[in-house]
Amino acid sequence: MLSPEMNRMLTRVENGAPMGNLIGRFWIPALLSEEIAEPDCPPVRVGLLGHRLVAFRDSEGRVGLLDARCPHRSVDLFFGRNEQGGLRCVYHGWKFGVDGACVDMPSEPSTSPMKAKVRARAYPVHESGGIVWAYLGPGQAPAAPDIEFMSLPESHVYASKRLMRCNFMQALEGSLDTSHLTFLHQMNLMSKDVFGVGDFQRFSDADGAPRFFCADTPYGMSISARRDGDDDTYYWRVTQWLMPVGVLVPTAPGSVCRANFFVPIDDRNCWWYRIRYQPERPLEQEEIEEYDTGDLDYSRRVPGTYESIGNKENDYLIDRGKQRAESFTGIPSAQLQDIAVQESQGEIADRSIEHLGTSDTAIAQTRRRLINAAQALEEGRMPPEALAASQYRIRAIAITLNRTRTFDEAAALAQLPPVQGTREKMK
Repeated sequence: MLSPEMNRMLTRVENGAPMGNLIGRFWIPALLSEEIAEPDCPPVRVGLLGHRLVAFRDSEGRVGLLDARCPHRSVDLFFGRNEQGGLRCVYHGWKFGVDGACVDMPSEPSTSPMKAKVRARAYPVHESGGIVWAYLGPGQAPAAPDIEFMSLPESHVYASKRLMRCNFMQALEGSLDTSHLTFLHQMNLMSKDVFGVGDFQRFSDADGAPRFFCADTPYGMSISARRDGDDDTYYWRVTQWLMPVGVLVPTAPGSVCRANFFVPIDDRNCWWYRIRYQPERPLEQEEIEEYDTGDLDYSRRVPGTYESIGNKENDYLIDRGKQRAESFTGIPSAQLQDIAVQESQGEIADRSIEHLGTSDTAIAQTRRRLINAAQALEEGRMPPEALAASQYRIRAIAITLNRTRTFDEAAALAQLPPVQGTREKMK
């Protein structure tokens, strides 16, 4: 459990809170590329770490991310006109480029030097993997992380997002928690080989209490969860935590890889970005159609939003009859099950009343690492993980190995070879 003071340190991101300052030192997803798909398309509101921002794509296809308040009279630039190389405020016509420079000030005399002095606050952006990434920290942005899907062809990657009405930390903890798969998602995983289900189905019922081995890494943490397999094997799931808000989810070798990012909008809401990618081939049309409609067609979004049709107001579409006969929860998709349990913890979970067990080892260590890093930053020490752009040559794997193999060896199989090399054959 955490004291109320430490829980505030862990969860609060607004108004200069230490955790918000820490997350701002990393590149984080700001919006999907599809939200501003065309040059001169309408601008989009963006909420990050309690900041009100606006994103737009200019006439040349460049992306801008600005403070939503016009520096003239604080009018919301979301109502602006995206035209001819900039975003023009509708109140007095002041116009700003993607770098925040004022490129037109028609309400002032042409001889006024004011235009050269006024800037909208602009944040560095990086577009890859179907996502516009942003850096909200001070000073020069570090190099963008070299995560595998960020350099793959567009045809190999599918990015989506969903709104979660809870603090980012409980969403992140849900993705780091391997042991819940045995229970929360029981029956949903059996129809597809998403997580390496063949072995998972065989071993999870017999061993619902995996043993955890956590190793700190330059980018965050490698989390190895071991279940008993056959007489001479263990079933391993190696999850990668990409500090502060990213998770690579274990999948069987050859399956579509998965990544999650849980990005704070404010203290009580976050975005869940889901990235599926296949390094060896383009995604098939059948796979894309499945992602478009959502798991079992129940996680589709409300039209015009990124919120799931199943939500708190309709109890996430729970069916008590199916809970008795077909599904452990009665909630119709794995994604919706995750959203239901994490939102049910409250907008900000009270960790002072918890009772953690051995299956919560990774969660406890993640909390400690984040709190320590936020406190260090308050003392003026830059988190080295924010500069670990070259350390992301990793995957998350689900694999069955002989019992002679150690957790270090299991984790090593998730390392990718140099770009020029060939991938080590998994045994």
